[in-house]
Amino acid sequence: MIESIAASLGAAALIALCVAARRWVKRGAPLAVTGEVIVPKAWELALPTDEALPSHVPQDQRFPRPMYWLLRRRGAADFKATSAKLLLENRSEQPLTITDIKVRREQLDEPFSAVWVRCPPAGAVGAIVLDFLLDDDHPEAWSAAYEDSLARLTRTGERPYFDDHVISLAPGESQPLLVTGRAEGVRCSWWLKFEVTQAGKHRTIDVVPEGGAFFTSGAPASGFRRRVQWSWYEGADARFVTPP
Repeated sequence: MIESIAASLGAAALIALCVAARRWVKRGAPLAVTGEVIVPKAWELALPTDEALPSHVPQDQRFPRPMYWLLRRRGAADFKATSAKLLLENRSEQPLTITDIKVRREQLDEPFSAVWVRCPPAGAVGAIVLDFLLDDDHPEAWSAAYEDSLARLTRTGERPYFDDHVISLAPGESQPLLVTGRAEGVRCSWWLKFEVTQAGKHRTIDVVPEGGAFFTSGAPASGFRRRVQWSWYEGADARFVTPP
């Protein structure tokens, strides 16, 4: 499991993030991928209906991360971006080269427009990302960095990352990555597909998070019918309120 990420794919940037306690492992010889979804401390979600907002919230679900997962279980999608950090490990006895990482999408549709939910922030850590724009017909990985907040993502390369890079792993070597998929005007579930070459042979490895694919929704063309904020800072009196 990944304890920390400070990948050397570009210059470090500051972003308010916290790591959700949900990890998965993809063991597909020769490449093992260990990952965990990243929950922004100032998270935003798009809900399909008003009924997706719980009328009663158990005491142990009132803090930011438990509330995030509660709403996700009720059908919410990450608003505009979903992030995960991965640890790639070559568990074979031969060198391995990753020549590309792609996104596979399904359930492509219009963004949710019923309810936008925000949770206010608390804290920050540094991170480096590979960025995918899910609106593209064939999303490609770009080197990118966050600036101050999750909403400010800047691509740092002049062309897709794997146009002039590969990730080479010696036997037993590991490489951490932080991956973000962004949606502007679409809603979709998605996962990663690794293109791997070893000993002259090519293979494709699908990496799907435990519990199902990522789920991301862009901004609805006509805006949200309702906007609320989760007031976790009120403790036992936490509730959904109108944002300031």
